[in-house]
Amino acid sequence: MPITYVKTSWTNIEHSLLATISDEFAHVYISPIYKKIRNEGVRINLLSSTNILTTQAFEQREYNLIIRYYMDNIDMSNMNSNEAVKNKVDRLKTLLLENQIGTATPKPNKWDELTIDSIEYNVSDDENEDNENLNITELQITMINTNNH
Repeated sequence: MPITYVKTSWTNIEHSLLATISDEFAHVYISPIYKKIRNEGVRINLLSSTNILTTQAFEQREYNLIIRYYMDNIDMSNMNSNEAVKNKVDRLKTLLLENQIGTATPKPNKWDELTIDSIEYNVSDDENEDNENLNITELQITMINTNNH
């Protein structure tokens, strides 16, 4: 008998985030590594998943992700540029929070609960250490999703 997959992590978490964010932001992608796509982009990366509750009828899991907003060729010492990046990140945060359903009823591009645990501005990482003009802002996200069996 062939193995059938329940596409929870990809479909209900990562792809739902991709679809939601793509409504307002260009160049959104899912990847564990940075890809230069023009001067602006949003990267979604699922880090882990933990069981909260499993019954015969459903499974409830907590997902930990990072969402990174990239802006290349920008001078963050310029007040207008600095403000523009922070405004975009605030819009991204609001967009994510607006798409909670608050119930266990599955809906496309929605999730039961989403918490933005932290936002770190001006992130430095090893993979982009040579690019001094790349501004990275990282949102650490916890999502809870309930999936019926």
